[in-house]
Amino acid sequence: MCEDCLAGYSRCVHVTADAADAYRQAMRLCALMEHHGEEAELLTHLESVDEVRRMAAALPNSRFVHHPCPGARPSCGAGGCEPDVSVMDDRELEAHLPLAMSARFAPGTAEDRVVAALGDNGSAVFLVWPGRWPDRPEHGLHGSRHDAVQVAFRGDHSDPALLSGRHAVHVHVSKESGHRGVEYLAAQAGVHP
Repeated sequence: MCEDCLAGYSRCVHVTADAADAYRQAMRLCALMEHHGEEAELLTHLESVDEVRRMAAALPNSRFVHHPCPGARPSCGAGGCEPDVSVMDDRELEAHLPLAMSARFAPGTAEDRVVAALGDNGSAVFLVWPGRWPDRPEHGLHGSRHDAVQVAFRGDHSDPALLSGRHAVHVHVSKESGHRGVEYLAAQAGVHP
C-alpha cells in the first residue's frame, strides 16, 4: 500500500456491496483534490488462476511476485520470483500461487477494467489515488503529501469485521486534518456511510 498515504489519518467514509458504487464515490472524492497524483496504485494478493487471469487482462503491465510459503517446496527459488504470467499455462501458474500483484497506471485509464475484473469472489483489491487536498483551515482541512482516496474492494485490512464482498472507500488526510477534515470532504462530495 502507498506508505506515504498511510502516514497520515485515514477513515472509512462509505461501505457498499456494489463495486461500481464504491468506485463512483471514490471518484467524487478525487474530484475535490487540488492536485492529483500522476499514478494510481493497485495492490492485491491473488490465490487462484482465474483471479490472476482476470487481473492480468485488466492490467497487462502489472508486476506479479511469488513468495513461497514457509515449509513449501519453492517453485522458483527460496527468495521468490516474478513469473511472466502471460506465457504460463494454468498448471505452471498454479504452481506459483499465491501471487502478490501490484500495478501503477495513470488515473482514469484502467479503473473500469479493474472493477469489471473483480468478479464475484476473490482476494481484497486495494486501489489508491494519491493527490493533495486544498487547504481549508476553516473546515479543519490542511493539504499534505499524505492525501489520498483508497477503495478496498472485497475487504478491508483495517477493519476485519467488514463482511466479505463489501467494498470500503477511505479518505487519507494529514494528521492535522484528522476526523474534521475527513468529515468536511465526505460532506462536500456527498459521500455517506
